[in-house]
Amino acid sequence: MSLLFHRLPALTRPKNYDELASSTVHGPTTTDVLRQRLAAGSLPGERTDGHRVALAVEGGGMRAVVSSGMLLALEQLGFGDAFDMVVGTSAGTLASAFFVAKQATEGSVLFYTDLTSAPFLDKRNAIKRRKAIDLDYLVDTASRRRGLEYEHLRQAKTELWATICPVEENNPITRVRVDGDNDRIGAILKASAALPVLGGGNRFVDGEEYVDGGLSEQIPWRSAMDLGATHILVLPSRAVEEVEEASRMSFVEKFATTRIVGSLHGERVADLVGHLPESATNQALSLLSIAGGSGSPLDTSGSLWPGHLELVHIDASVPVPARLETKRPVLVDGLIGGAQSLLDHFGLGSVSVEQRVVLQHPDVSVHALRSEQLRSVIRRTL
Repeated sequence: MSLLFHRLPALTRPKNYDELASSTVHGPTTTDVLRQRLAAGSLPGERTDGHRVALAVEGGGMRAVVSSGMLLALEQLGFGDAFDMVVGTSAGTLASAFFVAKQATEGSVLFYTDLTSAPFLDKRNAIKRRKAIDLDYLVDTASRRRGLEYEHLRQAKTELWATICPVEENNPITRVRVDGDNDRIGAILKASAALPVLGGGNRFVDGEEYVDGGLSEQIPWRSAMDLGATHILVLPSRAVEEVEEASRMSFVEKFATTRIVGSLHGERVADLVGHLPESATNQALSLLSIAGGSGSPLDTSGSLWPGHLELVHIDASVPVPARLETKRPVLVDGLIGGAQSLLDHFGLGSVSVEQRVVLQHPDVSVHALRSEQLRSVIRRTL
């Protein structure tokens, strides 16, 4: 992993590290830029501020209901047009697709309705180490029934990217733009969430085989940076501080041994699964260091990235669902917890999350016009 941290020994740094660090210009924070864009009514493709702001959205199966709640809050606060790109991993890619299509609120409903039982989920197969989730039903039927129109993704000026994990060693592609015809878009959404064994076999995108993008990058902030982002807002689906402990009992390792993964997906994927706890921990520590200001990543040219990254922190009180959670109260609480975490990040204590998972403010009372009124209030508040 090409990351450098201020706390590491000098011999791990490039010779001109101090010079690079002193010349790095951080400028406005991610929150500053988002507030300015909201106030100005800035639109993607028509920016004048010179920034490129990205969302990095974690998946994690049903756990992605938490990051979906954050997307819901961003949409209802009026930040839908404030981002230039959204990068999703696994189930976070599908949630991001709803956000880019301006349907995050409707998309969030999927988690506690369509996805809690068959035909999407059969937890008995997980015990048997067989396909437990039906991605074709998720993408082709449930999502489309909830209103996800691929034409909206093609017309959107906000770029949507998905992380995917190549099966073949010689394939360097670990992220792809979600565009093209309907078949290609559907194939990408499925490939990004194709959890080894539990999600069935390998998925094809542009003639190459892929599995779940989480094996390449669990939280896709690095992809956002490599795609030219100057500012990144990271939406996790669990407290990043807890990844190290959680990864020791990885769901994938517990229910899909490397032998089974290898027979179904190939040796490269099996090797990645075997090293998933270690890689997840390293990625989490890197993210925490950068978000906390004690570390700086290198960009693709080997220079210190001069941008700004913010991480939405999830309070310990937020109930984070399991990867294959089916209890609706747990999923709804996770959705609400994600939305509240986003509000806390922006310091919006006057905004509350209702049980119907819509945002409310005491100055907004006309339900038919709630969304636009809320945005006006937030513009004044920020």
